[in-house]
Formats: sequence, structure tokens, C-alpha cells
Amino acid sequence: MQTYHDILDFIFYRVIYPVLLFIRQIFDGIFIGSMSLLSIPYGYQVVIIAICTVCFAFALRKWLDVEAKEKIFRTKFVAQKAKRDDIAIVPDKKDRDAMYTSADQSIDEDFNVYLAQHYFRYVLIYLLPLFLVMAWLNDSLDEQVLITISGHSYLFLTPSHPMGMEGVSVTLLYLLSYVFFLIVGFQVKKLFFSKKKKA
Repeated sequence: MQTYHDILDFIFYRVIYPVLLFIRQIFDGIFIGSMSLLSIPYGYQVVIIAICTVCFAFALRKWLDVEAKEKIFRTKFVAQKAKRDDIAIVPDKKDRDAMYTSADQSIDEDFNVYLAQHYFRYVLIYLLPLFLVMAWLNDSLDEQVLITISGHSYLFLTPSHPMGMEGVSVTLLYLLSYVFFLIVGFQVKKLFFSKKKKA
């Protein structure tokens, strides 16, 4: 068992951790470092990074061709339902019930596979980038960094302390910005496709 733990420790500390550290340094240089050189406040930096994460999510969605996969499933599902409805013309009740059961099982299996793939894509496209970027931000802009820069552990303080909040943290601002621009992105996408269909 000790050998097993030693192997896992070696993999994490000698392979995974150095790679994650290298990626963090790249992201720090590309985003935080370059925006700091432009004198962009950290609050705006977090919002810009949230917008970049949303853009990455939509690019990943396009690369995985989600719309085409969903269209294929809907077409197949409609065809299966139509085929199931045709069973009604079978005169023998016992045969008809057996065929209904078989058709329902086939539809349920395909639907369950679709749901599993749908939620896997959802996690991969929207949640995984969200949590990875949030972990990076909380590490690169942790409380010590913010205290050194501004004297407090928040991106900015809230004068009236709404709901008992003394200030807005990196996590809160990033989450709110990500959700807001994700909704905006879907609305723009919906508007774009509706205009494209009319054309």
C-alpha cells in the first residue's frame, strides 16, 4: 500500500503539480500580468477573465458540435415515436403490447444515453472551465495579494454593507460576471440564429 501511495505522490508532485504550476504562470503572464501593465484594476480584470471564459465555453460548444448532436437526437426521437405510433395498427393485442414494450425500452435507452452525454457536455463546456479558472484566480489573487495591494481582502469594499457583506470577493465577482455574460451570450446567440433562419 505504501508503494501505491509513493507512486501517486510521485505522479502528483513530479508530473501533475509542475504542469499546473506552469499553466498558472502562463495564465498569470497572459492575463493578470499584461492587464496590470495596462493599469487595469483587478476588479475589471476579473470581469474580463469571466468574459474570456464564456467565449471559451461557446468556442468549445461549437467545436464539440453540440447543436448538430442535439438535432440528430431530436430527429431520431421523432422517428422512433412515429414508429411506435404505427404499432397501433397491429390487430393482436398481445403482439401489440409486446411491440409497445420493446419500442418503449429502445426509446428509454436512447434517451438515457442522450441525457448522460448531454450532462457530460454541460459539465465539460460550462462547469469545468468555471471551476478551473476560479481556482486559478483564487490562487493568483488570494487574500494576501489583495491585502498587499489595497489593505483589505476584497476587490472593492461595499460602503453600505448590503446583506452584511463588507466587500466583493474575487469568487463572487467572477461567478456573477460569468453567469451574467453566459446569459447575454445565449441571448445574442438566440437572436443571431433567429435572424439567420428568417434570412
